[in-house]
Amino acid sequence: MLQSVYSVYDRLRRPLRNHHYLVLPGGRLAYARIPGLAQSLARPILAALDAGAQDDGWFENVELLTARELGRRYPEIAIFALAQPPAERIAAAYETVIASGRPLPTFYLRHGFSAGMTPEAFVARISQIGDLRADNLFRSQCHMLETAGLKPPLVLGTDRLERRWEELAGLVRAATGRTLPPPPPCPAPSDLALQLGQGATGERIRRRYARDLRLYFAGSGPELARAPADQGLASARH
Repeated sequence: MLQSVYSVYDRLRRPLRNHHYLVLPGGRLAYARIPGLAQSLARPILAALDAGAQDDGWFENVELLTARELGRRYPEIAIFALAQPPAERIAAAYETVIASGRPLPTFYLRHGFSAGMTPEAFVARISQIGDLRADNLFRSQCHMLETAGLKPPLVLGTDRLERRWEELAGLVRAATGRTLPPPPPCPAPSDLALQLGQGATGERIRRRYARDLRLYFAGSGPELARAPADQGLASARH
C-alpha cells in the first residue's frame, strides 16, 4: 500500500521518471532508455530506425510510455535496451552531479549529498537509497527495465555491444525490416570507474547492483565475476 502511494506521488512530482519506453515507428519495436552512456550509444540505432537524430537528445516519431502503458497498448511488442556496467555508470553519475561543480539538483540536496563529497562517499550514499526513491542516474537498470507481462527485453551491455549485435540486428529486421549500422565504438572505462570497482567501494557497488550484474553482465570480466548472488533490489525503506 505504501509503495503504491509513493509511486503515485512520485509520478506527480517527477512525471517522466518512469517513462522509459520509446515505441518506434510502426509500433512493433520499443527501445528502453537508460540515461547516460547507454542512451548516447543508442542514438545511431534510433537514427537508423527513423526515431531521432544521432547528434542530439531529442526523439522524433515515437511514443514515450511507462511499462504499464506499454503493456496495455502493445502487449506483444519486442523491446531492446543497452545497459552500462555499474561501476562505470556510477563514476559517470559522480562526474555529472558532483565533479562538474554545478549546483546540486534538488533531489541530491534533499537526500544527503554534498558538493565536493568524495567518490567513495557518493557510493556509500547511493547504497543507502532504494530504487523506489533513487534518481535515474543511479537507479538499478533492472528496476528501470521491469516489464511484467511483456516479453523480456534484449539487453546489450555497453562493454560488449559486438557480442550480441547480430542478435539485435535480427530483432530489428524482424520487427521493422531495417538494417542496423555496425555497432558504435564503446569508450574504455574511465580511471574513476576502475578506481570505484576496487576494494570496499567496489564491493559496495556489487552489492547495490547485484541483480544488474547477474542479469546483464555475468561472466563479462574478473571484476564483475566477483558480484555476489542476486540479493534482490535495494530495500524501499531506505
